[in-house]
Amino acid sequence: MSNRVSSPVNKILDNWRRWQAPFQSKPQLVKQLEGGLTNISYLIEAGSERAVLRVNNPDASKLGVNRQTEITILKHLASKAWVPTVYFADQTYLVSEYIEGENLHTTVDKNTQQEISNLLNELQKIEIADLNQFSYRINCQLLCQRIAGDYLSQSTANYILNLGCQIDNQDWRPVLCHHDLMAENIILNGKGIYIIDWEYAGMGHPQFDYLRIFTDEQKKEFGCA
Repeated sequence: MSNRVSSPVNKILDNWRRWQAPFQSKPQLVKQLEGGLTNISYLIEAGSERAVLRVNNPDASKLGVNRQTEITILKHLASKAWVPTVYFADQTYLVSEYIEGENLHTTVDKNTQQEISNLLNELQKIEIADLNQFSYRINCQLLCQRIAGDYLSQSTANYILNLGCQIDNQDWRPVLCHHDLMAENIILNGKGIYIIDWEYAGMGHPQFDYLRIFTDEQKKEFGCA
């Protein structure tokens, strides 16, 4: 990896003693991890211990990300076996447990579908005081600003913004939502299912995560249509 890329990361690694990580020495940079459009993530290791270092996008607020909200939510999820352990998190970067496994396939068996549904039910039962309700209008507006121009017509932008307003104006009780629950953010291995990348999480619509990950037929089967 080039010095241009690794030098800022090495400065972060120098602070490894601040982390609640199982490292006995300064971790080394292994490689940049694929995926992730918002931030840059790296695999780091020291001895047999590995972790993920996520360097946060400095323009996160323009993407609808509130780092303090993410940190608060991750603290409330710390006891959940299906969430990677967070060793350190601030406005600049996050260090978390590295989960070996494969991403969720487009087609999964019913047992896996049921387990994901159970995890979402468990997630929605978590109560966090003093978190503002997620604004779909504002986040749709930020989305339209990011892709405005040749990629997004004004009529389509108006449709998206109107949809966000409709969701906000409906009568629903906000629950804890992941808000980015796609196959790439679900990891399967012999120990179970893990959900990663919680930066868009917030108190949102109870159907949102189900709509993101399940087909219409699956939603009816799990009683969330």
